[in-house]
Amino acid sequence: MNLKSAEKMFFGQKLKCSFFKDCDRGSKFFHALMSQKHRRNFIPIIQRSNNLLTTSLEVVGEEFVNYYQQLLGSSKDMIPIDLEVIHSGSCLATSAHDLLLAPVTSAEIKKKVLFGIGNDKAPGPDGYSSFLFKQSWDVVGADFSAAVQDFFILGELLKQINHSVIALVPKSANITSTLDFQTHFLL
Repeated sequence: MNLKSAEKMFFGQKLKCSFFKDCDRGSKFFHALMSQKHRRNFIPIIQRSNNLLTTSLEVVGEEFVNYYQQLLGSSKDMIPIDLEVIHSGSCLATSAHDLLLAPVTSAEIKKKVLFGIGNDKAPGPDGYSSFLFKQSWDVVGADFSAAVQDFFILGELLKQINHSVIALVPKSANITSTLDFQTHFLL
């Protein structure tokens, strides 16, 4: 069963590689494929929040931005932390403090994090699954570990890593408003 799964994954990757290598040669097929994809993904008209239709590309874009800003919420003032409540609760033992504050090692990152993820789990926005990183650990392992360790040391994540892609999938062939799309967030 594992061999069949590995074979399927191998041929899937091989197909992607040959497609990308062969499709971008400026051929008639390539341009027709891109033109068809553009027409399919183009949103020519949208109903604005005031119920008027617009064909302006700029206004269509603004409508989607406004819709998702309202959907995803806005910032809210937070109540300050009450230190009295924190100190009245149970506390961690000193040994637990040491464990939580210990530096993260490359071995832990490799074994417990990356190699603990299934090979066929959803890829990131770049299209690479964990299988690629596992197979090329000798090449990318040091950089991968350094990026994770930097997060624990600095407490900041690279802006490029911490982003999402919103994919709009039409619910039907006749779309007129932002509500006619299903939303998929790709983290």
